[in-house]
Amino acid sequence: MELKGLNILVDGYNIELPTGTGLKTYGITLIKALDCLGAHVDILTSKDAYKELKFNQVLFSETLNNHFKKIKLITSLIRAASGFFYKAKKTTINGPVIKSELTDSFLNSIGDSIGLFNLPSCYNIANFLYRSFGVSTRITVPKKIEVWHATYPLPIKIRGAKKITTIADLIPLKLPHTTLNNKETYYKNIKESIKASAIIITISEHSKKDLLDMFDVMPDKIFVTYPPLMLKPLSSEKENISLFLKKYNLRFRNYILFVGAIEPRKNVGRLIDAYSMIDTSMPLIIVGKKAWLYEEEIGRNNLKNVRLFGHVSADDLRYLYSGAYCFVFPSLYEGFGLPPMEAMSFGCPVITSNSSSLPEVCGDAALYVDPYDINDISEKIERLLNNQKLRTELAEAGKKRAKIFNMENYVKKVYEVYNKLD
Repeated sequence: MELKGLNILVDGYNIELPTGTGLKTYGITLIKALDCLGAHVDILTSKDAYKELKFNQVLFSETLNNHFKKIKLITSLIRAASGFFYKAKKTTINGPVIKSELTDSFLNSIGDSIGLFNLPSCYNIANFLYRSFGVSTRITVPKKIEVWHATYPLPIKIRGAKKITTIADLIPLKLPHTTLNNKETYYKNIKESIKASAIIITISEHSKKDLLDMFDVMPDKIFVTYPPLMLKPLSSEKENISLFLKKYNLRFRNYILFVGAIEPRKNVGRLIDAYSMIDTSMPLIIVGKKAWLYEEEIGRNNLKNVRLFGHVSADDLRYLYSGAYCFVFPSLYEGFGLPPMEAMSFGCPVITSNSSSLPEVCGDAALYVDPYDINDISEKIERLLNNQKLRTELAEAGKKRAKIFNMENYVKKVYEVYNKLD
């Protein structure tokens, strides 16, 4: 099973981000799968080369430096809008732009066989041109590219390449109050991406249904590929986990865990409200970056015994999952819902929402709540805290369920989808 010799270009739109997101993880995972299948994979990055130019501070003032940057940006806009001469350049991981601009986590996550093409600010420019004029940007790559795989709906076409687009979810359209996206532009971009792509990939049957409900697209054009779990298993015994948890001043199985960005969609505010109704000494640990409107999610609440950890490393996250009493994830909407499945893989019982893709993904291995009902969330947490037998049953069921979402199954599915290309 292989895609030997196929030249594939994958966008770096999300994997360039400094901290992890579900879409960043998806992009890295896709690249690894394609590499395993024998394809020649390159990544289109958008790092700003002119940031690396060494100016003589005696001859060039900061003002002239800023003027130079503006001229470079205007020139790029003109080239992109014209449809000609907008070309990416071959670069390397050790090149000055890439080495200084991309994070170590990005560089360490891609293999030596992966190539890089760079076109400064290409994603910002393409989004601006589409938002302002409704036109897609054509980019030339100095290599024969057969497949352009956009891991997010991007108004970009690669000359001579067939396009595959991954549309993980339709959150800006399903829950418009939870995102900053311009909804009209987003809708048009999705519509154009469907039209321009030979294949659409999504990450759950629920997301596929949303696409079919909201857009005029044939069902046989959309393929579901469940993302795999990428956190490495933890072989440590209870004593080693307990020792590690001292770093965070936590005790083994004596805290409740949430992992995800602090933003309206993740429903952290209601989780804190529900937790405050429970008579427990276990702290609620919230792992994740402060995102849009995070103040409204946590500012109105009594944060007694609630601890905010921010972003943590993947290695630390493995220990935090393994040492938690339970994992609570009352998200309002998920295209897949990776954190609950990660928790299950480490034997951590899961309480999650009865909405969107979460029941599809978690199956019979979780307790479900109405994410809008604080009393329901509180009651389910309390039930699990007071029922060791239920905790054990959910932990075992979760580990069994998580085994479905492995890299081997994902690679097979990616291979099947790519072989549907005409």
